[in-house]
Amino acid sequence: MGTWKYLLMAAGVLGGCLCCGGLGIAEENAAQVAGAGGQQAGAKKSTAVRPILLLQSPDAAHPLDAYLEEVLLGEGYNGYLKRPPAEAGDLAAFALVLVSSGAAAQMAPETILDYVQQGGRAVILQPPRAWAPRFGLEPAGRSYSIARDAYLQVDLKHRWMDGFPAADLQVPDESHVYGAGTTEPLALVAGARGRPSIYPAVALTRHGAGSAVVFTYDLAEAIVRLHQGWPATSSTGNDPDANRDGKFTADDLFHRVRDFDLRDVPQADVHQDLLVRVIRGLLDDAAPLPRLWHFPRAAPALVFIDGDSDGMIWEDLEWVVREAAATRTKYTLYLMTEHIKAFDREKIAALRQQGHEFGVHPWVSAQPDLATWRQCVAEIVGLFREKFGYEPRALRAHSCIFPGWDENPRLLAEHGLRLDTDFINGYRFGSGYLNGSALPVKFISREGELLDCYSQSTVQTEDGSCSPKFLLPPMNEDEALAVARQLLADCAGRWHGVFHPYFHPVSLSGRGKVPCQNWFRQILLAARDLDLPSVNAGEWLDFNDARRAAAVDTLAWDGETLVLSLQAPSAMAGLTLLLPPRRDGRPLAATLAGAPCEVVDLALEGMRWQGMVVDLPAQSKVELRVSPAGPKAADRR
Repeated sequence: MGTWKYLLMAAGVLGGCLCCGGLGIAEENAAQVAGAGGQQAGAKKSTAVRPILLLQSPDAAHPLDAYLEEVLLGEGYNGYLKRPPAEAGDLAAFALVLVSSGAAAQMAPETILDYVQQGGRAVILQPPRAWAPRFGLEPAGRSYSIARDAYLQVDLKHRWMDGFPAADLQVPDESHVYGAGTTEPLALVAGARGRPSIYPAVALTRHGAGSAVVFTYDLAEAIVRLHQGWPATSSTGNDPDANRDGKFTADDLFHRVRDFDLRDVPQADVHQDLLVRVIRGLLDDAAPLPRLWHFPRAAPALVFIDGDSDGMIWEDLEWVVREAAATRTKYTLYLMTEHIKAFDREKIAALRQQGHEFGVHPWVSAQPDLATWRQCVAEIVGLFREKFGYEPRALRAHSCIFPGWDENPRLLAEHGLRLDTDFINGYRFGSGYLNGSALPVKFISREGELLDCYSQSTVQTEDGSCSPKFLLPPMNEDEALAVARQLLADCAGRWHGVFHPYFHPVSLSGRGKVPCQNWFRQILLAARDLDLPSVNAGEWLDFNDARRAAAVDTLAWDGETLVLSLQAPSAMAGLTLLLPPRRDGRPLAATLAGAPCEVVDLALEGMRWQGMVVDLPAQSKVELRVSPAGPKAADRR
């Protein structure tokens, strides 16, 4: 039974006025909070602490710099402040400064070096080469100074990396090559998977009273490439249908750059895990930095089961609903035009009341141009709205058609479709994470604009697993179930992601060509036994919107008591806040809006955390106080 089963709901949450934006609340409320707390005689002065300053400067040379915000929000570091380098201000006011590659290109290294020497902590992403010797790295010669589309290997023996989920990762695009010099490598550049060089990919350096970590690759760009691939091999690039499977699909975007042996590793997530480890390591002796966990109620993972309506009749869906009821699993079905026309509005509404959801399954051709695709999407969304009386928000295209690079998510968002499930590691790969993520991640445009559309990768398909169309040996049902069990176990225990396979109702009911009923039943039972929550597409979209919009600000920290402000524009049920455990090992006690709040030990991402689960009403603003629950070990008698 997982630790998360024992979490108790926080009671007595009070509503309040919402301070728009949330990121500036620490400055306006710190004095009030410190006064309300009542300083004890001889206690340290309680002061506001700004956790993270993000220095970011997207430009023509660094258009993907903007994705660092999505990285921070995806990892639950909502309490950051973003500024361009020219407006950085007093860096000493921040516990940590995160410098994007674009920002570094517009700054003198002395600005960050002086901050670090005075006790600051910095994370610097692929700075200009002139920065290298200032931060302890040895410049390389003219030859072998760039590693293009290489790998890295994490040093699992380093104290910061204990329990790290995967050692070997691809690094798309260019990594700079430096000698380690006086730095302490956390990961090494590798010319081939599992064969590291002596050159650091991530390096820790200490200067004066502070520390910095330098990534020799552009983390933001690497994550975007793992999420979205390359425009050149999209249908609007110079090599459309790059894998020559006869369709415009998302796997074209990654042609010739994926590693088959890493297909079941969500590599972009693990790159972000590396950033989490670095932030936690740098701030080990500083004010605890709060995170908002990926899933509700401290769950280690989540189950999202869906399917497409190809070839089905209503009775097929009834079979799925009956089977799902036994484990209280929610199912999302994407409807083709013919089924939108055929299915009864009242029956659809009744299934939604039971927790199931519906989206659209558009189709026009295997290689549509963008104008034709836009018209197809507009027509099916309009038909769905007219027939069922509400807006569809999620989709999977028939045959997972995905024309263009950033064009498709942009046009989907324009039509209200904000959760795309078309990234499937199918042709020649079979299973795994095509977009490098087990989490919902937003798309970004070529110009660096974050698009209001999430991608949730589909990790396994019943028709693809058991047919020869992917140019791999077709599995039988037992073999496919074994793969599914491993994917589910890794989601819950290793990656902490979303287990998201699809099953067609026509196959599940037994009318199709692929036997998968036992496979489906066994996976639902396994997820139930792991106590993983099940969501439909709409619920998952709402949770992620609300989590990203929540504001977490550190109001005060005196070395003992941490005072946080939590704000939620939208209602949040089961929001989980994580804090690193105290260095002295003392347990924590917490109050939320003056009422006791349960604090529970959690093991997530190979690390220990202290977790608090809260319900926040819409438009709420509450105070969370966290203090040691007992005396220091030396004070105990």
